[in-house]
Amino acid sequence: MSLFSNTLAVLRHNLSSMVGDLETGQCGVTGATTTKIYASFLWKPDDYYNNNYYEVYVYAGTNIGVTKRVTDWVLSTTFLLTVHSAYAAACDATSYIELHRIFTEDEYRKAINLAIESAAGSYVVPLVDETTVKLASTTDNLSDTVYTYEYDLPTTMTHLHKVVLEDSGSGVKLTGTVSAGTWTAGETVTGNSSGATGEFAYDGTTYIRLRKVSGTFTTSDTATGGSSSETVSTITAVANDPAGLGTFSKVIDPRNWTVVKAYPTGTPSLKLNSDYMSFFDEDLYLRLEGHRRQPALTADTGICYLPPEWVVRKAITFLPEVKVISNNLDRTVANAYQWCERHPIFNAPNPFARKVME
Repeated sequence: MSLFSNTLAVLRHNLSSMVGDLETGQCGVTGATTTKIYASFLWKPDDYYNNNYYEVYVYAGTNIGVTKRVTDWVLSTTFLLTVHSAYAAACDATSYIELHRIFTEDEYRKAINLAIESAAGSYVVPLVDETTVKLASTTDNLSDTVYTYEYDLPTTMTHLHKVVLEDSGSGVKLTGTVSAGTWTAGETVTGNSSGATGEFAYDGTTYIRLRKVSGTFTTSDTATGGSSSETVSTITAVANDPAGLGTFSKVIDPRNWTVVKAYPTGTPSLKLNSDYMSFFDEDLYLRLEGHRRQPALTADTGICYLPPEWVVRKAITFLPEVKVISNNLDRTVANAYQWCERHPIFNAPNPFARKVME
């Protein structure tokens, strides 16, 4: 679990506030149109925001992610901000806006992402993956089972230090026509005619697998997911097969797996020791525990797991220099440089981790 967790919107607000360039608040509906925003939290005199070339950005609710230029502001009677072009719908009470004069939302976002990128070599964040690797097997021409021992790893993972096999128990495999939608893990699946129930564990191209089954599923029936409404219809076979329980406790000895990388290109893969895992129940997942770099943030709801004060101060040093100088922010930037030098961040991967990505 990461110690820090902040959205892009929170980081941007902290950053713009530190350079004296933030006004923010909740919109209303009085007089609002697709070109006018009701902003009773603003108290500057008439025409202040358009005369000073303010940008208005919606960071939550209706019209989230949209940037407009302010062309008029009337405090005295209506609290209405007019923008240069129409929104798809009027901003309402779900809309939260921020206003900037010095730097744009785009410039703040780029500065934050440059700060994140600069930490790539020194700070990694935990990554736990329970859905990428699902054990598989096939049947050869002699009807023998052939197990797969090599699997692609998550593309975001940089280090891997623990591999855990999913626990399994008794289950039922229903073979038939599986709908093409997405099933919900753990949802209750019910036989339409038999009334039998089970908890969804996995789906394949021609089957689904259930755990915690009650009753008896029958052929020719249709089974339906209670949450997703997905189906497996015209059931041709009902077999008692193990199913994963969704819990992970069987740690695979590190001596029995390795990371394989194809140079200079290729996706790193996890290779299991076939002597150790000479057989297994197909469809069980592996829990992969490792680390990744903090990815760039594109949406306001995107999460940053780096120390927020460091990200904000480092981002200050990446703001456009021309605007820094013209707005007398030289000292602010110099202070940010000095603070980052005195407070370097470092979070190393697990000492037993194996490198996945450079």
